[in-house]
Amino acid sequence: LLPEGTTEILHPKVHGPFMGEIDEGMTQSGLISNLFAAPIFRHEPEPSDFLMILGKKPSYKQHHREGAPSLGVFLRPLPSSTFCVGQTEPRVKVFAPNTTGEKTFQAPFVTYQIAKNLHRTETKEGRGLRFDEINDRLFANTVILPNALRQRIKQVASYDKNTQIWTTKSIGFEDFPGVEALGRRFSPEGVAAFETSRAAHRRLCDMGMHTLYSGSSSVPSVGAAMVYLTCAVNAARERKSKMSKMVEHAKALKG
Repeated sequence: LLPEGTTEILHPKVHGPFMGEIDEGMTQSGLISNLFAAPIFRHEPEPSDFLMILGKKPSYKQHHREGAPSLGVFLRPLPSSTFCVGQTEPRVKVFAPNTTGEKTFQAPFVTYQIAKNLHRTETKEGRGLRFDEINDRLFANTVILPNALRQRIKQVASYDKNTQIWTTKSIGFEDFPGVEALGRRFSPEGVAAFETSRAAHRRLCDMGMHTLYSGSSSVPSVGAAMVYLTCAVNAARERKSKMSKMVEHAKALKG
């Protein structure tokens, strides 16, 4: 048995959890969870090894005059158990935009986020939230139609027509199970997959790609996507060439 974690014996025909193969008779430690699997390699530190942390630390002079910030250096002893993590292999598939998996996860997740934020605001600030506050606080990077969002809010909150404020329902009222019960309707792995999907979508939007191809992964569909991207690149090159010619022509007229 290994000193850390649990030991699992692989049969000869079993490949194992890592991307690389494990030879017969060999032992390999790993960091394995429901999200990913990665081999780890232990390193024995030398007595002279230490951990150096660099960070900005204001000097005494900076409190009295403006100047360049100094660099703070902190030394810490290296832990006795130091591991180097190898190549990470994901074990959960990230949701593709507008797919059944994303919609199935998003329904209970959105409901829980609304209930949790309402309960937190009522506890700390003693008030509920308006519809636009819920939308701006929770779903700034997620496209949810107003009618769909309003239906989610109705499941966990009550509406006051006079103040236009939503407040959390009492547990048991209209089958409301409570915030903690709503949080048990989805897995932490689903949260990681959903957040990763939203972050990737945000990066594509920041790059200027606002229209995503949402077809199947068959060969014709991939070919159609490649043709679309090739035409977009060629069109961008043509625009750049025309703009360069216009700039050269304007310089010639000024000369």
